[in-house]
Amino acid sequence: MSKATVTKKELEAMGFRPNQAKKILHDARQVMVQRGKTFWANPRLEVAPRAIIEEAILGFPLNEGDEDVKD
Repeated sequence: MSKATVTKKELEAMGFRPNQAKKILHDARQVMVQRGKTFWANPRLEVAPRAIIEEAILGFPLNEGDEDVKD
């Protein structure tokens, strides 16, 4: 079972560069704000919903083998 959110460190572990990971999270949070979820407007929040990243930002599912990523 995959987690509902994705962190910047998890995206970096999947092969995204640090700035790419930050931009992906920012864009996903902006989608959530546009949908009326103002909780996601916090710029210091370093997580974003996995479903939004997969659906609206990347367009493909993230790897399921990312459970071993340590904080």
